[in-house]
Amino acid sequence: MKYTFNRAGKEEEVKLEKWIWGVVYDDGSELRQFENTGKFHQIKEIKMSKVKLFTMHRSDDIKKRIDLVVMPDMQIFHFYRNIKLAGTDHFIKVYVFGYKIRKTSKTCYHFILPDGRLIISNVNNIDLSKFELSR
Repeated sequence: MKYTFNRAGKEEEVKLEKWIWGVVYDDGSELRQFENTGKFHQIKEIKMSKVKLFTMHRSDDIKKRIDLVVMPDMQIFHFYRNIKLAGTDHFIKVYVFGYKIRKTSKTCYHFILPDGRLIISNVNNIDLSKFELSR
């Protein structure tokens, strides 16, 4: 399927990711990064004050997922990190998501490695090269 995103009035094609985010709102409705209709959404489109569940799931198998219960004082984030493996010329993609507690600024980062492992840390700048990373 072709996924598109409207940037400043112009349609751009977006490549489907291995891991994609989704949210479930208080009323039970959902928003997914890649909709079945072919529409791509950015994280800034999420109505954060109405989110009760943030998910990361495999694009090829929605049952392979990680669910994060969202509380009112949490600010959710999601981004990618490209890591160059030592001794190689190629990069691997790590999916990063988590939350920040608004009042305390305490933060929790979740790193999904290429093999599906989940690393959880309270700091963003951990050296992921310490873990055996594979494609």
